[in-house]
Amino acid sequence: MFNLPEHLSERCRMANSIQELDGQGPIVVWLKSSLRTHENPAIDAGRIIANKFNRPLLIYQGIDERYPHASARHHNVLLDAALDMHQGCKHLGIDYVLHVARDGHRPPVMKMFGSIASLIITDLFPLPPWKNWVRKIADDAQCPVVEIDCHCVVPLPVFGKSMDRPFRYRDATKKLRKRRVGAPWPSLQFESPRSWDGTLPFEAINVESLRNSSERLKLLQSCNIDMSVHPVWNQRGGERAALARWDEFSIKRLSGYARRRNNAADSEGVSRLSMAIHYGMISVMKIVREAFEVGTKAAEKFLDELLIFREHAWHHVYSKEEPYGAHNLPTWALESWQDTEDDVRTTLLSQEEFEHGDSPSVLWNLCQTSLFRHGELHNNLRMTWGKATPYWTPSLEASIEMGQHLNDKFALDGRDPSSIAGIQWCHGLFDRAFLPPLPVMGVVRKRELETHQSRLDMEAYEQHVTRLPYRQQRPFIIVGAGFAGARTAQILTNYGFDVLVLDKGTIPGGRSSTKRREAGAYNHGTDALDDEVFADARVNTMLEGTDVRCETRITSVEPKEDFVLLEDEHGFTWEAEAVILTCPIPQLFSLFTEHAPPEWEQHPYASNWTLICTGSEPIPNEVLNYSNDSIEVMRRGINDANSNVLIIQMANAWSKKHLERTRDEIIDLILQEVQPIASAWFKDAHFHAHRWRFSRPVNRPTSFDKNRITFAGDAWAEPIGTIEAALKSAEVAALELVWKLHYAQQTKPITMQTTLF
Repeated sequence: MFNLPEHLSERCRMANSIQELDGQGPIVVWLKSSLRTHENPAIDAGRIIANKFNRPLLIYQGIDERYPHASARHHNVLLDAALDMHQGCKHLGIDYVLHVARDGHRPPVMKMFGSIASLIITDLFPLPPWKNWVRKIADDAQCPVVEIDCHCVVPLPVFGKSMDRPFRYRDATKKLRKRRVGAPWPSLQFESPRSWDGTLPFEAINVESLRNSSERLKLLQSCNIDMSVHPVWNQRGGERAALARWDEFSIKRLSGYARRRNNAADSEGVSRLSMAIHYGMISVMKIVREAFEVGTKAAEKFLDELLIFREHAWHHVYSKEEPYGAHNLPTWALESWQDTEDDVRTTLLSQEEFEHGDSPSVLWNLCQTSLFRHGELHNNLRMTWGKATPYWTPSLEASIEMGQHLNDKFALDGRDPSSIAGIQWCHGLFDRAFLPPLPVMGVVRKRELETHQSRLDMEAYEQHVTRLPYRQQRPFIIVGAGFAGARTAQILTNYGFDVLVLDKGTIPGGRSSTKRREAGAYNHGTDALDDEVFADARVNTMLEGTDVRCETRITSVEPKEDFVLLEDEHGFTWEAEAVILTCPIPQLFSLFTEHAPPEWEQHPYASNWTLICTGSEPIPNEVLNYSNDSIEVMRRGINDANSNVLIIQMANAWSKKHLERTRDEIIDLILQEVQPIASAWFKDAHFHAHRWRFSRPVNRPTSFDKNRITFAGDAWAEPIGTIEAALKSAEVAALELVWKLHYAQQTKPITMQTTLF
């Protein structure tokens, strides 16, 4: 293929039927999962072909928002990798460009390249949606599109079959491995290819700006990704860190691998290279070659994991059109699960309970904490962790889906053929039946949480997984217990931080609180979400486990050198490590002893007068169905057909006109508006008027950057003035708070291999 040397040509497969290079467009090497410059078959193939056909060469890395579970955690690792790719390509004299999909920057880059490139080379990654993206690009491209395996010692196109057991894969690939394991990777001695002088179909990122933590955070905030999944603060991605870790492990700890690898409490007993291998930040060929040269029993065991168990999974997934799902399990396992589908599951967990480690097992919860906070889970425990989900889910399909969801959302090595095979192994893949059958698991191999816990140093393991990336001296304080405040509190509490929420109201909820009166309950402000009866149900759930103090009106917020001082209306003060403020913008203006942006004082808000009508009977339909131009909404007090409380929320224009009227005057005016209903229901009702001066913001405020202070609320995200905006802003604010504190620390730099570039 294009006269490539055998060590590269055997790794290639054509993604379309175009065979010849046409035109003088660039050779584009599109990297998705092989983010390194050393021993990279895709880059090497691009260099060889560019040299042979005298074409410009362009290395392109695109960070998309559409990959499964796109988050700040995964994006941050990809940005780490981009820095090293930029430096590595510069050293090789190759042009490298980075595109990050974000607000205002979402062009179909590869489709555009497909119309101007003379050849597209991309790393072969056999999972959806990536393989589907390649197919689509290949179908539309006007040039050849080649996929090349950059991940396996035994190339996927050479074998590419699924075997039912690992030992059968070992036997079937023995000769293929023997020929390649110790082979050196050929180095290329070429002059730098010429640069492409055309116009890029996107605005390239200034990669050097990613070294600035503030600029990187702004970039992440402009992406449509999950900001609640925080970066793993002590894990740096990229080629240099990966090579440094491998050097350190191979020299100091590989010798003890066989003895230490199964002890989950021994965090340094394994290489912890799975993230780097997943993202292709280090060459597996290099690792295997150098471990093979060591030649010890420990090295053999390490190679067994890489060459047999890992590559078996890759070849299996490569052979499957749809690698996810229970249909990939062997017949005996499917029959066993069918036999036990009616077995009693005494506890069924929600997705949120799974994610936050709220199961009946202490060990499982610690495993999930490790995934949630640190993005990793010791492989020996991962099997036990994965075999627990069938007991807490209603079906085989739900168990596999939940296991994959948890792994892919939080694990730094998630969304990988190895993790797919691992989750499915927990349900019978690549295994055999174990008799006698047991409840729920049937004849699928069982791994008892209690048994594993009994042989693990639980104190050491708990200390390891509950460690924090930032050592708090004081609590994080959140002002406001509405949706924004509750969500920020939930996120920070789940990451193990000490959080205190202060709110001026008598109960949490803010504009989504529920007043529970003897005469009748009602949702004050917004209505309940989804099928919930009470508006504050979601808020109260998010605040579980967090210290909340109501009837506390903060009147002053003053940043100090290493803390923030808050004072309430009674002169009581708090010292906070950092603060998140969720108040309406004009109220924020009044809190700072140093002036905030002056326009905050008059920041525009819609206002609403609301009349709460408490009757003696449920509200009749003719009342609920009434409307006129002055009324924004008429609804039941709670989501219950028997509710006897009516909420009449007046339109903004009407409310602004009467904003400074007294409550008694407002009651009379609103009753005049509903007089045409002529319903007897109002005769025995009691009335109370409430003014929402800051009901909904009209637009976003001017930004205000203060160390140790961040902001959240429905004014700080889109769509402005909605619960969705409040929740989005909370996720951004929680990340920003920890981000600022982390990068303000004097952290010890990571030792890196400096001879690479």
